[in-house]
Formats: sequence, structure tokens, C-alpha cells
Amino acid sequence: MEKTQQITPIIFGASGLLGGHLFKYFGTKNSQTIGTYGQNYKPDLIQFDLAKNDLDSLKIQPENKYVAVICASLTNIGYINANPLESFDVNVRATEKLIKQLTSKQIPIVFISSDNVFPGSSGAYRDDNSETPVSEYGVQKREIESRLMKITGNNACVVRLAKIVGVAGQDGTILNDIVNQLASGNEVKAASDLIFNPTAVTDIVRAIELLIQERKTGIFNFCNPQVFSRFDLTTYLANALNLDTQCIRDIKFAELDSTGKRPLNTTMINSSIFENFQFTDLETCVQLGLEAWRK
Repeated sequence: MEKTQQITPIIFGASGLLGGHLFKYFGTKNSQTIGTYGQNYKPDLIQFDLAKNDLDSLKIQPENKYVAVICASLTNIGYINANPLESFDVNVRATEKLIKQLTSKQIPIVFISSDNVFPGSSGAYRDDNSETPVSEYGVQKREIESRLMKITGNNACVVRLAKIVGVAGQDGTILNDIVNQLASGNEVKAASDLIFNPTAVTDIVRAIELLIQERKTGIFNFCNPQVFSRFDLTTYLANALNLDTQCIRDIKFAELDSTGKRPLNTTMINSSIFENFQFTDLETCVQLGLEAWRK
């Protein structure tokens, strides 16, 4: 089995949250790691627009063995639901073009998908669940998953992720978002029917490395097994920060968005490959963040 260092990752969407963490992590192991950005310039990354650029624009060396990790996509669910055609062009058509180019060069693909591919009516979704998603974002992710597997003859890897917990105080991920709301002194509306698996971004990076190392193909769910509602998580953070919980109002998500185009319970069951994975629990994530949040 080849070591991870012998494989050169190409991180599409390395200017984003997960892509940035992947580029930094793999870059420390392999200085030839390639990262791309679409619109948001970042040093050390190569500009690559999914709709406009071809793979030949990257500095690919024929002697290297590559793996492509596709993080690049539109992810704002509100925008995607409101603009299904425009977002479909990027998330499906443009991504499909990239997949075909990678496949023609025999570069294996790890595609980053989402728990939004599930309808969110029941939760505890497994890899093989085929129920129809309710959000346009989920529809698009499900569609490109299907096209990816068809183009590659099922010889690709899809990893479906849950809510990402990032670095305390440094990004707009869920814990930082909630802490900022609590610190505002205003009423905080938190939906008790919005239920998910908050998962540390560092765990996701390790999971993707594992999939690459073991050359896995197929569709895999990956998430912290712990389950929280938005309301429970907000209350937990308030208590951890010794803040008054009276400002937190328990609502149903329909009070914020009545369209019904957002899955509510997106909890997943992990794929068997992650049976012995050592997850970072939510309590540890909060403890690590307390100092930053209290500044």
C-alpha cells in the first residue's frame, strides 16, 4: 500500500472552510499539494473556475500520482433554493465537466457531499438510503453523486458530511455562530426540530485521509455520532459560557423558513469503515473554544 505522502492531492475549493483545512494538512505532508480557489483569492492557491477552467490550467506533473478532492460548490441553501437553475449549472454541470476531465486522466476522485441528500423526515440515515431530498442543494448533491458514479463506473469515493464544527472564534461554523448570537444580548431563536450531528473539521480531515489511504470507492456517511438539536446546542453553549438562557426561544424551523425546502432531522449512521474512528466529542470542542469565546 502506498503511503499518503506519495499521493499528491488536488484540493478543489481550497479557499473554503473544509478545503482550506485539507490544503493546509496535506500541504505539510506533500509540498506539491495543489489547492484551487474560484472567486476568493488566497495566496498559494491556483485560480480555477468550475464553469470556465479546464484541468490543463493546473500545474499537473505527469510523474506524480494524484487524487482529487472536490470541495468546490455553491453551498448557501437559501440562495440555491431561490436560484435552482443557476446553481445547478455550477453544482452539477460544471462539476460533471471536471469529473470527466479527471477521469480521462485516471485521477481518482473523493467528492464531498452532504447530509442534505436526505429528506430529513426521520433521521438516522444510512449510506444506502435513497429517499428524495427536499432542498434544492440536496437534489443537486444527489444528482452529481449519481453522475460521478456513472462516469467513473462506481470507481469513485463520495463522503457525506454533517454540520461542521470549525475552529473557535475563527470562522462562521455553527458553534461560533451560536456564541455570537448569544453574545449579542438579543433574543436567540433556536429550532428544536433542526437536528444534526455536529462534527469537528479536524475529524473530517482525518476521515478523508483514511479514505484516500485505503483507496476506498463507494458512498460513505461520516459524522460525529452525537445528536443535537439547534435548541439543545444553543442551551448547552449558554451554560458552558455562564450566560443567561432566558434569551433563548425554542421555535420550530418553519417560523424561520416556511418553504419546507430544508431537511430537519439529517442525522446519519456512520459507514462501517468508521466503526473504530476516534471522534472528537462536542464537549471537547466546546472546552477547546471557551478561552477564545470569552475574550
